[in-house]
Amino acid sequence: MNKLLEVIEVKSINGIYQIFQYDDGNALPKLVIYQVADGNEILVKNMYRELKRLNEEFSFGVEYEPNDRIKLNTREFGREFIKRFKGI
Repeated sequence: MNKLLEVIEVKSINGIYQIFQYDDGNALPKLVIYQVADGNEILVKNMYRELKRLNEEFSFGVEYEPNDRIKLNTREFGREFIKRFKGI
């Protein structure tokens, strides 16, 4: 069973996004991203692509395709994005 850890609200030029983090037993939290439009939450199907777009919009510089390894998976990328968004 997934336990909700945190909800992060991101205000973007494309609207408001809510990133839900769940503990599902994995070392990194599971992510689910919704875009809020007219008060309705719409599930973002391609979370990786949306994280890349938000990373570029906010100029966080998360290196999602490092030279020294394969690209980050969605959980790793999400963790780094959220750290920079929160200023940690």
